[in-house]
Amino acid sequence: MKTYEIKSIGAGSVFKFNLCWGFVIGLIVGLALLLMGHTLNDVGIELGTIRGALGVGTGIVGIVLASALQGIGAGIAGAIMAFFYNIFAAAVGGIKVKMEEG
Repeated sequence: MKTYEIKSIGAGSVFKFNLCWGFVIGLIVGLALLLMGHTLNDVGIELGTIRGALGVGTGIVGIVLASALQGIGAGIAGAIMAFFYNIFAAAVGGIKVKMEEG
């Protein structure tokens, strides 16, 4: 079993990864909320004032834009965390990981 030390993390790669998963999670949550709002509307609970195709279209556009903003925010947060990891790893050492070959 060999021990490896992670001395630095690429902030750009962390940004790209967090951007992608943040966008996907935002889409999933947004679509779930859109369906929940539609279901509540069917049982008589009114949540919005726009109805019909325009309401669905604006809801979908809103979900995509909100998901994009969530992805960008997650990417920026991940890049900042990677930046601080690199500073602390240079000062006190990185994370050590034991790995088996094979």
